[in-house]
Amino acid sequence: MKSFRLTSIKLLLAFFITSTVFSACKKSADEHDTSHWDYEHATDWSATGYPECSGVIQSPVDIDPAKTVTAAGLPALIFNYNNFNPKLIDNTHTLQVNNNGTNTITFQGKTYNFLQFHFHAHSEHTLLGATTPIEIHLVHSDPTSGALLVVGVWINSGTANALLDKVLNGWPATKENEIASTETINLTDLLPSNKNYYTYTGSLTTPPCTQGVTFVLIKQPMTMSAAQITKFTNIYDHNWRPVQPLNNRIVYSSN
Repeated sequence: MKSFRLTSIKLLLAFFITSTVFSACKKSADEHDTSHWDYEHATDWSATGYPECSGVIQSPVDIDPAKTVTAAGLPALIFNYNNFNPKLIDNTHTLQVNNNGTNTITFQGKTYNFLQFHFHAHSEHTLLGATTPIEIHLVHSDPTSGALLVVGVWINSGTANALLDKVLNGWPATKENEIASTETINLTDLLPSNKNYYTYTGSLTTPPCTQGVTFVLIKQPMTMSAAQITKFTNIYDHNWRPVQPLNNRIVYSSN
């Protein structure tokens, strides 16, 4: 079993994660970049004003469980989520649910503040090349450094999710107009009981594709009903970035 804190990851983080990067990460996580870009021309992002999108530690990636490293020292994810009334915005690329309360996650001894979650259809990360209908990203930020941690949840078609009914039914009528919801949600309703995960160092999956983001992908998928999935895909049915080369990065797997 290899330790999670391997030298290769330390070197990557030391080289790529600077205070400037963290600041840019936090801004684009909090304030989704709505300047001119689209998913249909994702391969052109680096040539049209977002050079970091051609970097070597980009997301999403394909997960091959046989090639992951199972590390005995991987810490548990500690979710400190509570009830809150979210703020909703259609930012022209997805439906985004912004924080309106105190929610945090603790990982490797660091506590990250929850910022927002949003949807991709279909999933951005793949498992042996296979996609799921939806992937949800819960974005968190270290309040001191600005470093980002994104929890990814794969969504399959199945039982309806009551939390997502509240969110989807509150979809703002106009784009780029944040509204405060009167509904109460708790983010734990987006998480499975088994929180084993894959983790690796990647990037934002939208411009400016800032690198140095910690991705934590929950292995066990959650479900939405076919009607809930359709409600989202009727508006955004292609808001996913293609998988990016792993470039010798290590994907770790918890037990």
